[in-house]
Amino acid sequence: MKFVAVALLSGLLASSCANVECSFNSDCGEHARCELNRCMRDCLEDRDCEEGSTCNPNGFCIKRVATADVPEVVEDAPEVVDRGVTTVDAGTDVGRDAGTDVGFDVGTDVGFDAGFDAGFDAGTIVGDDTVIIIGNDVSRDAGFDVGFDVGRDAGTDVGFDVGFDVGRDTGADAGTVTGPAAVGVYEYTGIRPNGLAAPVAAAWHPGGGYALILSASNTVFRYVASTMELTQVAAAGSTVAWRGLSFSPDGSRALLLANSGASPNTRGRIFVWDHTSAMLSERTAEAASSGTYEALRWSPDGSRAMLLASSGNGSITIWRYAADGTRTGTPFASSIGGSGTGCNDFAWVRAGFGDPALMVVCGTNTGNIFSVTDLDAAAPTFRQAVTPTPGNVYRIAGRPQGDAAISMSNSSKLYRYRDAVWAADFFSPFLAFADRTSFSSDGARALAFGGLGRAYEYRYDLYSAAAIADVRMPDLAAAPYVQPSTARLNDMAWRPGCHEGLAVGGSNTFSGTTAFVAYFRVLNGVRCN
Repeated sequence: MKFVAVALLSGLLASSCANVECSFNSDCGEHARCELNRCMRDCLEDRDCEEGSTCNPNGFCIKRVATADVPEVVEDAPEVVDRGVTTVDAGTDVGRDAGTDVGFDVGTDVGFDAGFDAGFDAGTIVGDDTVIIIGNDVSRDAGFDVGFDVGRDAGTDVGFDVGFDVGRDTGADAGTVTGPAAVGVYEYTGIRPNGLAAPVAAAWHPGGGYALILSASNTVFRYVASTMELTQVAAAGSTVAWRGLSFSPDGSRALLLANSGASPNTRGRIFVWDHTSAMLSERTAEAASSGTYEALRWSPDGSRAMLLASSGNGSITIWRYAADGTRTGTPFASSIGGSGTGCNDFAWVRAGFGDPALMVVCGTNTGNIFSVTDLDAAAPTFRQAVTPTPGNVYRIAGRPQGDAAISMSNSSKLYRYRDAVWAADFFSPFLAFADRTSFSSDGARALAFGGLGRAYEYRYDLYSAAAIADVRMPDLAAAPYVQPSTARLNDMAWRPGCHEGLAVGGSNTFSGTTAFVAYFRVLNGVRCN
């Protein structure tokens, strides 16, 4: 089943209870719930929610359901005839008029003029606000393909022809982005999870043919793009809690991070997926004696990688990796806080003089962002990058070109690093329920996402609340996903060389484990071959 969401610009009211440890919803008090051992609240009273919504006992804003006697009134809503695709209007033609024509002038404008008539051909016939969908695959209609291929061939394919230059300066800087992309029109196609359990991470092979998806623990799955099939390919044991994964730039292997044991005896572990043999093995010599493995990221030029390890007692260690995915050199460490504090993620960026650097974000019983410079030195330099401290920050994504990064605070604020300067304050754009970020391989688009299937599109470099689009998934409680209210988006992995990818997530609570997988496409973005 497919869903098409026309991006709409919106602002939502929510807040969270930071620095509160919990195990159950009952630990968090009235109108709050426990998520990832943190108490979260989006509303306390009905007046905290949008008009037409109420605040439920777990602090969620719930839209009132219209009854048969009193139909729900939605201003400017289109009449939709569903033939396998669900289309959501952006209030008043936002997807067609407010910004769409700008991005479609090169080869695609004909497809959206006169109410979608021309470019969709047999795919869409409309009046002013009536959309009729015929068939299941609007994205492959002839009118779309002609326009999008023109846009792709005009520069996006430069550096991506082989499929292994993703994010490298030689390809990404050679004409990929000439200006802000048009507001994305996102289509989500549900994929059968086939045994996945609350997937936590996904990553694409650099060639774009398949992706690996990690369950919350034990199992590893492979999604094949050409067949849309998802199958289990490996298992590492029930004691393995997966953290993340990353392919080496040459595509020969992927490094999978995991942690085993309970605090304070947790230790990090590294597994290797071999592309040729399609087998998983563990590098036991690289297991951490104590502490957790948090993230492994490749430099924009693909020449090396760094692995972040957290002791949980106020210090971090960063290990060096060569281009082939083998550990090299000596690690370096720093003390970042008191006992029980830790850092969770980092991104490659450029420092003031253009030198490669790291931005490390911290959110375990602390809130801070550190810069790491002089990376070739035996002891690189650590500095606090944001003053005053920005609050808990758990995830960060670097633009493949290395010139920018975005992250989410635990108060759902979108922070941005660009030209060696951070924007991380109270006036940063607010994106309800989002706590993670990811960039497309060409750096033109990024997504912030998290609870309730919420997703927001950031287009480089439009850093304002008005320019950020709500491109959320359809209702996760409905078919085909049928997810509980505790389900969340854990990862959105962009496919190399195009504006498509995988969205994975689910729920992992005492009441049970669920999973969902969706393939997303930006219909007016760069198409995959």
